[in-house]
Amino acid sequence: MKRAEIEARANQILRDHNLLQVPVDPLKVAQSLDIRVMGAVFSEEGKSGAIVKRAGQFSIFVNANEPPARKRFTVAHEIGHRVLHMESNLEELIDVEDNFRSVGVPEDDNWNADRRREWEANVFASALLMDSSLLAAKWEECKDPPTLAWMFQVSTTAMIVRLTQLGLLQQLEYPSSGTVASQP
Repeated sequence: MKRAEIEARANQILRDHNLLQVPVDPLKVAQSLDIRVMGAVFSEEGKSGAIVKRAGQFSIFVNANEPPARKRFTVAHEIGHRVLHMESNLEELIDVEDNFRSVGVPEDDNWNADRRREWEANVFASALLMDSSLLAAKWEECKDPPTLAWMFQVSTTAMIVRLTQLGLLQQLEYPSSGTVASQP
């Protein structure tokens, strides 16, 4: 699935459920899609979240020990799996920390199906939490990635990546985070 299609699905969910606001509440999105969200303490280190389907009911489990911005992204990521991948016979998807690093554009020859699914869920989560129209409007008011990250309740790194993907930020060094980004 292409980035534009994934972003359109996230945007449509926000519009259909009247949740297009800053910040987007991923728990309300999950509730509107009849997905239960529960905190969990995983025995395996580095596990961020999971979505499971049991008796027709979807449930997301999110690592209770992670920071709030990370939990929000994990919930949005798992919603992405539900919306994009679980119409098939998949009963369970478990995400570890490494899965959230799938931010580049997948190359069809080099990426397997699992890696592509993770990339798609990341694109969905980013579009859900940082809707392009909302972000563009806020960017006009405040061109400071850390402030925007605070407004959207995401990490500064996630915000910089999203701003760069939307063409609002050019590639350079951003002084407050040490992350690759730039001024407009």
